[in-house]
Amino acid sequence: MALVSSGVTTRPVDSYADAFERDGWWTPRWLRRRRREDELSRWASELVWQWCDTMEGTHLAHATRTAAGIHHIVAPRVRSVDPGPPATLSVSMLPGQLVEDFQAESHRIAEGMGVPMVRIAPWDAGWIKVFLLVSEPLSAAMPVPA
Repeated sequence: MALVSSGVTTRPVDSYADAFERDGWWTPRWLRRRRREDELSRWASELVWQWCDTMEGTHLAHATRTAAGIHHIVAPRVRSVDPGPPATLSVSMLPGQLVEDFQAESHRIAEGMGVPMVRIAPWDAGWIKVFLLVSEPLSAAMPVPA
């Protein structure tokens, strides 16, 4: 199975500010705030859909059939999205899954989410935090301690 990008970008929320600058001075603040919230909500829901597609591609989701014979995919559920930076997903794992399962597939998760790198950390019993890292943390020059 090949992973195909859904075209959703995981750009930081700050980059959406450009869209609201072009509204002009006459646009009321409540309308600009509402548009910003709608854009953020749309971005978060696209990120959740991208997560579900990625889980199916990494085989961390389970395929089942209902009593009527309808094919159904059960993926680890995203409970919240923090726009960051870095963008962070709070995910509840499916029964029987371990944090190590996700860490072993982290390179595929990063590819499916359209970022160079992800960090997966345990959060609570049955929960993980997925940090979508836009740049590699050690790619920048580090000062040498004196």
